[in-house]
Amino acid sequence: MSDTINTGKEIQNLIKLAHDNSTDGRADLFNGITDLIETQHQQISSTEIDLMMDILGTIISDIEISLRKKLSLKLADNDDVPVELIILLANDEIEVANPVLIQNTLLTDKELVSIIQRKSRQHQLSIAARKMLSSEVSRELISTDDDGVIVTLLTNQSAKIDNASIEKIVEKSKTREVLQPPLIRREDLPKHVAARMYSWISMSLKQELLEIHSFSAEDLEETIASSIDEMKSEDDKNINIVDSEKTLIKKLKKANKLHISFLMKSLRQGNIRLFELAFAEILNIPDNIMCNVLYERGPAALAIACCAAKIDKSVFLTIFRLTREAKMMDTELSQAEIEHTYSQFVNTDEQRAKSILHKWVEDSARNPIF
Repeated sequence: MSDTINTGKEIQNLIKLAHDNSTDGRADLFNGITDLIETQHQQISSTEIDLMMDILGTIISDIEISLRKKLSLKLADNDDVPVELIILLANDEIEVANPVLIQNTLLTDKELVSIIQRKSRQHQLSIAARKMLSSEVSRELISTDDDGVIVTLLTNQSAKIDNASIEKIVEKSKTREVLQPPLIRREDLPKHVAARMYSWISMSLKQELLEIHSFSAEDLEETIASSIDEMKSEDDKNINIVDSEKTLIKKLKKANKLHISFLMKSLRQGNIRLFELAFAEILNIPDNIMCNVLYERGPAALAIACCAAKIDKSVFLTIFRLTREAKMMDTELSQAEIEHTYSQFVNTDEQRAKSILHKWVEDSARNPIF
């Protein structure tokens, strides 16, 4: 009974302290609340816990990061504190959040998924290193499509990754070599998947894969043959898709309906190849030159293409960003680059822009780009 009375008095004292807006007052309030919650939370009602968490949520940004980090380190492996306090720390800046994100077992899958969706890449990396991750959390980490996050997850052997998610990473690894080493080193990598990867990984990784996963010669040959058939089928499918897209674009142009609005709709919907083909048709240049303009010659070249197609400079940055994002390229432009690029719109009319493009086409005929 006396403990309850004392706890009640301490809470009242803390509430009074909440009116002190000084730096020292805020620090004393923070330390007082967290000490009380940590040591006496069993004697505190849920209503009082909620009140103190509201106060902490209000003042947390005013508290020195060293104090918040110290508390997070202290509670990292403590599962005998209110989960609300751990959630508050887990959503703080990464220096504070990191210890509890990696270690504290009170964080639920739902809360971890929410943090992955709302917080920084560093928060995602910390969660990816967390022991005994569920397949649900792993799926959310994979959905970030960040190589660093996925590599950290793959390296975390205690993380559960379901077969459907493994298959997604395997597909990504065909063109993103950084994913291959940690993928073949997964202890739970299905044998048939490991054998399929044999057909596209480097010689050094082939040897490592054979050492980690035991195959008979017959198993390996059969799986490789199957993978080759799959790749041929995929190539045929892609050819058919491109042919149908080219047919669509030709029909639109013939009907005088191949407008910039179609171009931008394709881009915003994520159909980058359709965008590239349509842009090339509008400019009357070959596909490979269009890709060279978009991805190799820099932002000024894209500005020239926009001028030739009568695309306003207000749309330029959207085109630059979305096409680069689709190819996982850097989307940042310095102020100097932006000013130089915008000067192309001022100093280059449609006819001059078309002349420059046609000169690039002629040059590529003499010295092929691809």
